[in-house]
Amino acid sequence: MQSGLELLSADLILRLAVGFSVGGLIGLERQKKQEHDRTIGVRSFGLHSLLGTLAAYSFHVSGNPIVLIYATAISIMIVGVYLYQKIIRSMRKGMTTSIVFAMSYVRGTLVGIDMPPEGQLLGTLQILAMTVSFMVFLVLGFKQELSTALAGVTHDEMISAAELGVVILFFWPLIPQTVPAPGLPNGFPIFTTYLLVVILLSISFVNYILVKKYKDRGEYFFGFFGGFANSEATVTSLTENYVKTERKKVGLTSVSTIFANLAMVIRNGVLVIILDPTLSIFRYYLIPFGILFVVGVFRFIYEHRNRDVDRKQELDAKLVSPFEFGAALRFALVFGAILYVSLVAQELASDVGFLAAATIGGLVNAGAVVTTAAIAYNQGAGSISLVTAAYAVIIATTMAVMNKIIFVYQADRDTKLVKVIARDALLMASGVIIYLLLIFTGAIQGI
Repeated sequence: MQSGLELLSADLILRLAVGFSVGGLIGLERQKKQEHDRTIGVRSFGLHSLLGTLAAYSFHVSGNPIVLIYATAISIMIVGVYLYQKIIRSMRKGMTTSIVFAMSYVRGTLVGIDMPPEGQLLGTLQILAMTVSFMVFLVLGFKQELSTALAGVTHDEMISAAELGVVILFFWPLIPQTVPAPGLPNGFPIFTTYLLVVILLSISFVNYILVKKYKDRGEYFFGFFGGFANSEATVTSLTENYVKTERKKVGLTSVSTIFANLAMVIRNGVLVIILDPTLSIFRYYLIPFGILFVVGVFRFIYEHRNRDVDRKQELDAKLVSPFEFGAALRFALVFGAILYVSLVAQELASDVGFLAAATIGGLVNAGAVVTTAAIAYNQGAGSISLVTAAYAVIIATTMAVMNKIIFVYQADRDTKLVKVIARDALLMASGVIIYLLLIFTGAIQGI
């Protein structure tokens, strides 16, 4: 039992405010979209969640469940009456408001029953209630935008994504942390590889949807967001489109290729941050990113002045859904193979072998090399030095920029575009090489 003074504490005031807010936030969104006067809004949602907070807190304080039982029964009655009024009497369609209204009571209960540890303002369950409330607010608030984005996804693509999602969830608890592998005394990090493949596929799928839906926004948009999904396939599509338009947009295609490379560089940076929360590698990675960004902006400004651009032309995108089972399997195999070769090279030839593998692997899949470097440095208890890890990340990313020359040449043997792409890639690479030499000579110790 707690005293009356404790019941009037700041904790209770904060608890009541949070209890009302986790419901009131959703009510605010519902009220903004009301189509008639009887739509429940901020007050109804907020008071409903506050009912749960008061009932759960009284149960925690007194140990008597009678108030909680009574409040739950009242909540069920209120939701039932609302459903009857909406569906039977008013004959309106949709269950969304009814569901989130019922959820508001549950969120309020979580706020009321949780007791934060000493020194903390909010407990785990309270944070959970606030997080769920915010997520529901986003889902409801951006319903139209989400529907518009998904409208461009075919039924088969959604089925493929759902099937792969089931496979991912099924194997998640079954995959061990490591498995025995020749040349790796500590085994191959199969679970980390699996997790990273899932993350990369998810990022690629989101950007695949954006590209497919908004590919008529122009080459710049397509190049940047397509680069997150697959920079090589994006550059191939850009080059093929350049050929179909009678090779009239060299500057536009070259800048769009830079945007694809920029997206790839950002994606690699996200991988580094995820695998190395200390940001030690990322600090070295900022300079190459800055070089690429500055060159891209410079080229954009220069080419934009030519105004040879029709940005509303729809591109014939050749991207394949990354959640298609065959494409996902090929990606996982290539990713795992490069990761394995890089780890073996590091075991056999130390830093030199690792950097050699990074150079070759960057031409095929820079993400795998970036992953290997971050794992070997951070999670591998420093099996490679910080400078070596930074070298590997930067070299692999640079090689992934350079490989666009190969893909452009494969799609168009005419040398006009290839020369421009090669010039841009070499310009970026020269700046990165200078930066690497500064690290090697000791001129740069940190950032």
